[in-house]
Amino acid sequence: MLDLRGFKNFFKYYKAEPHQEQALEILFNSLPKHLKSEQSDWIKAYRTPLGTVEVAEEKLPWPVTKTQMGRIMNRPNSQISDDCMDDFARCVDLYNMSTVSMAYFLGQCGHESGGLFYDTEIHEGTNYEWRKDLGNNQAGDGVKFAGTGYIQVTGRWNHTKFSEYLDSKDESDPKILEEGKEYTAKKYPWSISGFWWDDNGMNEYCDGWPDIDRVGARVNGRYLPNGYQERRWYTNRAFDVLGL
Repeated sequence: MLDLRGFKNFFKYYKAEPHQEQALEILFNSLPKHLKSEQSDWIKAYRTPLGTVEVAEEKLPWPVTKTQMGRIMNRPNSQISDDCMDDFARCVDLYNMSTVSMAYFLGQCGHESGGLFYDTEIHEGTNYEWRKDLGNNQAGDGVKFAGTGYIQVTGRWNHTKFSEYLDSKDESDPKILEEGKEYTAKKYPWSISGFWWDDNGMNEYCDGWPDIDRVGARVNGRYLPNGYQERRWYTNRAFDVLGL
C-alpha cells in the first residue's frame, strides 16, 4: 500500500517523461469531480503558501436590501441573516433573474416558507419514500431529500440536477447528495430554489407578467394553488417594494 511519503516521491522525481505524463493522465481521469473543482481544499491549499492570508471571496451585492426583504416577507431585519442575503444575491446572479421574475419568485417563496420561517418542509418526508417520480431510489431518500429551501425543492432527482449544475460552474459540492436537505437548507436555501425556478422555465414565463395564480399553479401543481391568497399577498408585496 502506497503511503504519503511514497506518493510525494512521484512528484519529487517528475520530469515530464512520456510514461510519467501518461500516469498523471490516468490519475487525473480517476479523480471524482469534486476533487477537480477550483474550490476543492487540496487545490486551494496547494496555491496558498503557508503563512499567507487567503483573500476572501468577493461577495455579490444584494439585489434588495435587508429592509426590503423584511418588508416583503413581513419579518424583522434581525431575523434575516447576512448568509441568507448572500445566497439570495448568488441565486439572482446564477440564474440571471430579471427584477420582474425575482418579484414573482419572492412571492412564491414567501408562501412556501412562511415568510422565510421554514427552510425545510414541515413533514419529515417519509411519504416520499421510493417515489420514482422524485428519483428516490434508495432507502431513506424520502426523508433525506424532502422539501428544502424556500420553495421546498423535493427529491433525489432535483438535488442531483442542482449538484450537476454547480459542477458545470466549477463549484462542485458533494455534500449536496451526501447530506441532503439538512445541508442544502442552510447552505443554499435560495440557490436550490432558484435552480428549480430556472430549470422549469419560470424566469421566461414570469417575464411575461402572468397571473399570480397561474404562477402558483406551476409551483404547486394545481389550480387554484394551495394558499393562493397568501401567494398573491406576498407577490403583490414584492411588486410594491420593488416599485413594479
